[in-house]
Amino acid sequence: MKYGIFALSSLTYAYKGRDALYRYDIRSTVIRLDGTETKKGCRFGLRVDERDKDEARRALRSAGIVFTET
Repeated sequence: MKYGIFALSSLTYAYKGRDALYRYDIRSTVIRLDGTETKKGCRFGLRVDERDKDEARRALRSAGIVFTET
């Protein structure tokens, strides 16, 4: 299964993002990232199914959560 990864600035924002996606019925998993694999050195992220990636992007933006995609 393919996944989309959204990198977030902190664990707190990862949990806020997970909760925002849950409200849109998008399943996600909080994951720890290697800081060298992200553009800004983010250490936490959300993993979503590739099929939900576009909707997850819109949901995170509407919740005001800043992220980068890896």
